[in-house]
Amino acid sequence: MSIKDLELDKLKKSGEGTVIAKLNKDYVTDKFEGKPDHFITDNKIVALKATYQKSSTTSFTINLTFDANIKLGRNEFSTEHFPSPFRFSYTSGSHTKGYTSAKNAGFIVVEEFNIAKGIFKAAFNFSFVDFDTNELHQVHDGQIDVEGLETIEV
Repeated sequence: MSIKDLELDKLKKSGEGTVIAKLNKDYVTDKFEGKPDHFITDNKIVALKATYQKSSTTSFTINLTFDANIKLGRNEFSTEHFPSPFRFSYTSGSHTKGYTSAKNAGFIVVEEFNIAKGIFKAAFNFSFVDFDTNELHQVHDGQIDVEGLETIEV
């Protein structure tokens, strides 16, 4: 089993900090102001899941999975460092709509990543397609500033 196979929702909460971004104005929300739910690694892959709880019934989630050996600087999503680029989801009531980032449409600029200290700082930008409307939406000016990386055995 690998970290990619884990069901993050079944794990205890880990990580602290912020994940923020803007979304283009024609989407359901124009901002994402999330907190980490999970920030974990098996020393091969790192998984970060953050949720923006907009109201008691509406939330948005960003998931990112990347290679633990990711390099500082700009990394395009078409590289080998991203087994699963950004995923974005929108929950309203009991209904969740999940979206994967558009193919090769995004990047992350890693400013700081230290697996031993458990910190990750980066800027990001990605696009996703709303499968209901076929519209392309952009998540831009994203900033990740999280700590408390938990190492797990898989």
